[in-house]
Amino acid sequence: MSGLRWRTRVRVALAVPRAVGVMLLVELSLRTADLPTTCRRLRLTCDLHSSAPPAQRVAVLPRAARAAVLATDVVLPRWPFGDTCLRRCLLLGHGLRRFGPVLRIGVRREPEGAFAAHSWLEIDGATLDPTASRYTALGARWTG
Repeated sequence: MSGLRWRTRVRVALAVPRAVGVMLLVELSLRTADLPTTCRRLRLTCDLHSSAPPAQRVAVLPRAARAAVLATDVVLPRWPFGDTCLRRCLLLGHGLRRFGPVLRIGVRREPEGAFAAHSWLEIDGATLDPTASRYTALGARWTG
């Protein structure tokens, strides 16, 4: 963070304690409620029913989103319950909620046959995770 402008450093310093509080809510909610309820609590749209493929275009976030992204990068590697893609999406999605992020989940079969799942965020039809295209969206046929 040393290469950041002082205003950005101040914004990140203020965003980190908020991110820790949100992570406490995320962790509690993941352990006591289902994913759609957790997303509603975080004011995050959750798309578990669309079988549309992941967005190919990579999102370019405005400068105003930088503090939320950097706070996520500070908090999650130190989070005692793990830095999973779902936790990252929930925390970052909450921080970016004014931009209308949508949580998506996908699955794929690894070359050795193992099953893998991944979550990512999309904003206005563009992904925040370029690796999302490796997964098939978890559509209505998967969720029953």
